[in-house]
Amino acid sequence: MRRLLFGLFSLALFASCDDGEIIVTNFDFEDSTVNFCEGTNKNVFYSVNNNDVFESISLEFRNSVLEIDDEGKIVPPEEEEISFNLTGDGSGDNRIIYRIFRAEVPNDYFCNVVPPSQPAVVEEWISGTGATVYITRSFGDETGQADADGDGLNNIQEGWNAEGTNLTDTDGDGIPDYLDVDDDGDNVLTRIERENDNNDPVNADGERDTDEDGIPNYLDNDDDDDGVLTRYEVDPNDLDPSSLENPTLFSSTGDGIANYLNDEQTIETLHNEFIDNKINRRYNYRIIVEDLKFTKQDGSGESILYDSFDFGTYSESGIEVVLCPDGDPDCPENDETTDETEEETDEETTN
Repeated sequence: MRRLLFGLFSLALFASCDDGEIIVTNFDFEDSTVNFCEGTNKNVFYSVNNNDVFESISLEFRNSVLEIDDEGKIVPPEEEEISFNLTGDGSGDNRIIYRIFRAEVPNDYFCNVVPPSQPAVVEEWISGTGATVYITRSFGDETGQADADGDGLNNIQEGWNAEGTNLTDTDGDGIPDYLDVDDDGDNVLTRIERENDNNDPVNADGERDTDEDGIPNYLDNDDDDDGVLTRYEVDPNDLDPSSLENPTLFSSTGDGIANYLNDEQTIETLHNEFIDNKINRRYNYRIIVEDLKFTKQDGSGESILYDSFDFGTYSESGIEVVLCPDGDPDCPENDETTDETEEETDEETTN
C-alpha cells in the first residue's frame, strides 16, 4: 500500500481548486490485499500496511448492502454491479476511514466487536457526503490455468477462452466443459473417469481409455464400447458426488468391475437422473469510489478530493455454485424456468 499523504503531496503540483481542495486522480490501492469482516450492524472491507508506515484504509457499510452466509462469506449478488452512497457524517453507516497508527496494526483490528484502543491513531481522515461506492462482481477463476470445476483439467484444456465464445460443451447440456463436473454427461464424474488405479489402457494423450477407441473415458459416453451408454450402466439411485468417493461403482456381477467398464455386462437401466453439478468458484469484488472527499479529523478542515478512487479488489474462494444441465427436471433453475413457462401459458389461456 502506498501512503495516502505521499500521493497527496506528490500530486499537489498538478491540480488544485480555488477552495483549497486538492484534486487527486489515478491514485488507488489496487495492489493492496483487501480483506473483509462481518459485523453486527456493519461490514467492512479493509487493507493494512505495516511496512514503511503503520496505516490502514477501511470501508464501513450497512450489513444490508451485501448478503452474508452462515460462514461469513459474501453471497454473490445477482447484479454484476451494485452501488451505494457514503453518508459522510463522521459516525454514518457508510464511510471510508484512512488512519496512520503509532505502532503495527494487528490483523484482527477491524474484526473486533469493540474497536481496540491500541495501537493509538496518529492521524485520521474520514469520507464526506456525495461519494458513491461501486462494487463490481466477477469470477476469479476465468483464466487459462485455473480449474473452475475442480476436475484436474485446467480451463484451457477444457476449451475455455477469454472471449467466452464457442466454448466446448461435449455433452451439449448447456454447461461448458470447464464448468462441468461430468463432461460427457454419463453420470460418472470427470475426475473419477480420469483416475486409472487399475492401469487401464490410455490414449495418445495419456488419458484413461478403457475401450481403446482413442476417446478418453471422461469424454466417452460408452466407456466400454458395449453398445449401452455409460449413464444407463450406472446406478441411478447413487448419484450424489458428495456421498462417496466413487458414487457410480455399480457392478451387477459383484466382481468389483463397474458395469460401465465391463463390456461383457450389458444390463441397461433407463432413467432420467443427473449428477448435481456443484462446483466451488472464486469471486472478485472490485471496489471503486466516485467523487470521494476525505476530511482530516484534527479540526483544521483540510480535505482531499478524488474524482475516482480505486479501493482495491477483494477475492473470496470456495463459493458453491450449482449449474443446471439442460433436461434435468429436478434442478431448481429448470424448475423455475418451467414454472415461468407455465405461468405465461396460463396468462395466454386466460387472455
